[in-house]
Amino acid sequence: MEFNKRQVLILYKPEHKKDKNTYDLAIQLSEHIRGIDVLKDKITETQLIEILNKLERSPKDIVDKGSDSYIKNYDGVELTDDDWLKALIANPEMMLTPIVFYGDRGMIVDTPSRVLDLDPTHGFNDLKT
Repeated sequence: MEFNKRQVLILYKPEHKKDKNTYDLAIQLSEHIRGIDVLKDKITETQLIEILNKLERSPKDIVDKGSDSYIKNYDGVELTDDDWLKALIANPEMMLTPIVFYGDRGMIVDTPSRVLDLDPTHGFNDLKT
């Protein structure tokens, strides 16, 4: 996964309203945006590990416990980090999104306007290397 400090990177599910609104807000703020649809663009295990390391999170932390796949297959199940990693790769719809990176920072966005917290003083237009 390439993390470019001059680019906003958004991992999202475009059919989810919160994800689409976050993407739309970020795209209004900068032309330097790369969107990754986690349902269409296959994320490898190595890439997911990089994402988790950058977020300083474990695989279980980015599991969407409200997703149908989680409820049907994993609710109440205890898994190791390695097993959660494999579950997320096999079932990307279980990934909690949107996840946004800008510069050295990243976050799981709970409300679209939180994307501004990555650079509250300048928005994304004042990109620095």
